[in-house]
Amino acid sequence: MDAITKQTVLGVIGTILAIGVAWVWKLNNTLKQTPPEVLAVSPHRWTEQEIRDTYERIKAKPIDWTSHLPLKLDRRYIVTGGSGGVGGTMVLQLLARDQPPESIRIIDFRKPERSDMATGPAARVDFTQADITSPSATAAAFNKPWPASVANLPLTVFHTAAIIVTSERSLRTYERVKRVNIDGVRNVLDASKQAGASVFVSTSSASVAYRPVQYWGKNPFRRWPKNYWQVIDDSDFDRPLRPHAEFFGNYAHAKAVGERLISEANGPGFRTGIVRPANGIYGSSNGDQVVGLCLRAGTFPSWMRNVVQNFVTAGHVSLAHLLFEAALLRDDDGGEKMPKCAGRPFTVTDAGPPPMFDDFYKLLKTTVETPPIKVVYLQPAVMLVLAHIVEFFDLASRLPVLEWIVPRPKGDLAILQPAVFSAGTHYLATDAAAQRSVDEGGIGYRPIHNTMEGMCQQVLDWNVEHQGLKTRSEQHSGETLVKGVNHMGTMPAAVGA
Repeated sequence: MDAITKQTVLGVIGTILAIGVAWVWKLNNTLKQTPPEVLAVSPHRWTEQEIRDTYERIKAKPIDWTSHLPLKLDRRYIVTGGSGGVGGTMVLQLLARDQPPESIRIIDFRKPERSDMATGPAARVDFTQADITSPSATAAAFNKPWPASVANLPLTVFHTAAIIVTSERSLRTYERVKRVNIDGVRNVLDASKQAGASVFVSTSSASVAYRPVQYWGKNPFRRWPKNYWQVIDDSDFDRPLRPHAEFFGNYAHAKAVGERLISEANGPGFRTGIVRPANGIYGSSNGDQVVGLCLRAGTFPSWMRNVVQNFVTAGHVSLAHLLFEAALLRDDDGGEKMPKCAGRPFTVTDAGPPPMFDDFYKLLKTTVETPPIKVVYLQPAVMLVLAHIVEFFDLASRLPVLEWIVPRPKGDLAILQPAVFSAGTHYLATDAAAQRSVDEGGIGYRPIHNTMEGMCQQVLDWNVEHQGLKTRSEQHSGETLVKGVNHMGTMPAAVGA
């Protein structure tokens, strides 16, 4: 290669690198901004004073769920994933409305480790370990004999068990979520029918409606990446199932397939319903991946401080399941008339406009009494580039021959993949359909608190539980959960939502 050719090649490489750096720099500036259309829906930023006032108000009068729960029904209940955030809260709400402990059964891969389930009636609820990816194990758990006092009562199944993996989007890694979120759904549906259940309500996800964000669009001068902000509702369910590539990741696609299975199973003797929480579920510091994750970590990174999303507490998700059950059991024509809500999904969220993640971070910094919360702010586009590199290594490590050469990313690094950036963009969810009356086709859902109030309640509970502690340590149950997910299918497992 002569000097002129070498100079030309170096010039071309330099130009490509310069264009690439400029593109990343421009994208980085864009991702640190919030579109005006989003700010129009969420114009108010939380102040320290209103956060303190709300915290003190919740401290004086904690959120009361009991008065908002549907009336007690003479039924038996199976809660799959009942050791988790949503499932555990569901058990507590059932007990709060005076369901006897012997009428409730938890099916999960681990026993409840939440402090609020360690004593009282919750400690007397039956626990059965099962792997919902196994048809025989699932059937055995459902057909286990009940105490004589409740054995003849009708059965409701609340299915909250799932594996939540938001980082993977390739079909090469699809099998893990498929085994639990599709095959597991089939197994639970079959076992529910065999056990004589007449009501089946399942936890899905509002992420079913997410579209992947096209950060690297063909036009680098576009004001916002395509799908950078989205309005989320239930209307996608009325259209044919989208191709896999039109979901943000494997988890959302598998949940969508599971929804269709549950809807198809709906009938006069087996009525089904689906609840879509929007978006991140919080409320149980023992295991949730929103507020609880930050409380357990203390110091954590973020590139999403300007992102606006709805949040929903586990209490609201549980309440929606109970309301759905009540709606499905409405008997207007001797049990033959099917409620309009049957077999359909409904999005639920907290009351009020969605907050910005920076609002959430400010709340933690203002209210947490253990050592101060610290957020390490990162550059979003730089992290997105790194995410593509991590995904490349992850997929390469799964190919023949290369699997012996290329190291597979592990731990927190393995979660940093492009799908996370589609899950972590601006989503404005509406629960208008769920709030319609049962006669109008809804489930009569009414959220009882907004996100600031819900998060203040969770931090208050955390402060009381950790009063006097000088350091923050990871909950051993969180470690158990991670190990359980990593060994899904090789041990009895059913991850609670």
